[in-house]
Amino acid sequence: MPRFSQVYSLANSQSQLDFVDIELTRDVPLYLDPYAIQLKSDDWSDLCIGQIRSFFTEVLNALREGNEARATHLLSNLHEPNETRFGVSQGRPRGRAIGEQKARSLANSIVNSRAFETGVLADVAEAELFIKYIGPDTISDLTTNVLRQQLADYTVQQCELYDIETQPTNSLGPIWNAQTRDWQSVTLNLPTYDGTPILLVPKLSVRHHLALNSQEFYTHHMLEFLKAEYHQAGGALVKSYKDGTTYVTKESVKEIHPFIKNDLAQFVLDHPEVLEFYKNLKGAEGPLSNEDFARVVAHSNFDEQVFARTLIELLIAMPLGHEAATRYHNLTLGICSFLFYPGLSCPLKEAEIHQGRKRIDIKFTNTATRGFFFEMMNSPAARANSVFVECKNYSKEIANPELDQLGGRFAPNRGKLGLLLCRNMDDRARFIARCRDTAGDDRGFIIVLEDSDLIEYLELVENGVRDAINGRLRSRFEELVN
Repeated sequence: MPRFSQVYSLANSQSQLDFVDIELTRDVPLYLDPYAIQLKSDDWSDLCIGQIRSFFTEVLNALREGNEARATHLLSNLHEPNETRFGVSQGRPRGRAIGEQKARSLANSIVNSRAFETGVLADVAEAELFIKYIGPDTISDLTTNVLRQQLADYTVQQCELYDIETQPTNSLGPIWNAQTRDWQSVTLNLPTYDGTPILLVPKLSVRHHLALNSQEFYTHHMLEFLKAEYHQAGGALVKSYKDGTTYVTKESVKEIHPFIKNDLAQFVLDHPEVLEFYKNLKGAEGPLSNEDFARVVAHSNFDEQVFARTLIELLIAMPLGHEAATRYHNLTLGICSFLFYPGLSCPLKEAEIHQGRKRIDIKFTNTATRGFFFEMMNSPAARANSVFVECKNYSKEIANPELDQLGGRFAPNRGKLGLLLCRNMDDRARFIARCRDTAGDDRGFIIVLEDSDLIEYLELVENGVRDAINGRLRSRFEELVN
């Protein structure tokens, strides 16, 4: 089955790509998960969450006001999207419009729910927990529809990164306009395959199963909580072992509290702390790994230790000089994506700043939740919401122009952390002294990574100690401040 990377001749594998490397002739069993997006705090995710909340608030307001026509209009513009190639359909993906009848049915499910009645329902990410007939496919499809414009913008950025041609299309559904609070028909520029537009989706935003799952919450959290309550209260449900130890079985609690979504809503209304604990627990699981994507998308095993050795050999074999600059740029982009995922994401190639007067080789969004890049995001001095990367495919002394080129990108709203990638330097100590001066003048922090550094980090992955990369980066940072 052809994947996106194969059709567009990308040298980068899934572990080096920021987006899901989808199969183009059938769906892959993944979901665009609004809760996974909520867990991130970058600009793109914040924009997406605003979009989703804007749409869902409009639906809820229309239903509260008894405006069935408005609610039906909003919901009937959803469809089963095939442009992401996500889902569980057999054979070729086929998107179908939701239709007015199904929209009314969906509106009725919401209105007749205990969650809507009590006000517990306020978030699309939690709708599967509480609303009858709403499953993970509905949540994922709704999210895709509402975020069509944001996904299209992301797709264009990734296509620019890899020089992939796009073309205008208006064959997809409308986009959600949060300003007008309505659907709007637009023309989008997207890559196509076999005449069908393609939307790319960031890896960080998808899950194999939705993070918030009603059956899981019911079985492992609601029932366990009620078991403890019944045990503490005593009564007929409490049984005893031969040694006198008392217990309550989950099956006996199930008989009193069967799986009913309205009851889940009432339980959360009475015990909101249990849902909060569950959400924190699911958030701590983190995004899918490269191994997960290999298994789900490519139906193969992925050994990152073996792959790290492959990248080392490619870097060693990379020729120096201007003629190989693009190849070096693409390779180091893949290496950075591989090494620093999920801490760094959404790479942009030669991002324009200052109205296009300055360009950056690569700009990553800092989406780290732990480790070195998380520390840099929260550092008052670095404020690294973005991380800027310059790639220099030559072996000589890196001088002031290169330093100024990267340092000139920094600003309070973008952050003051950059990586300068080069093959090797004649006098590293002298250049680090210049970087230390730049940091001392509050002009930002520039970490130099030569081939030897990247090879060292890849060897850490090869040896199964990936987390040690954080310590190596801290050491490089300490060179600038001590």
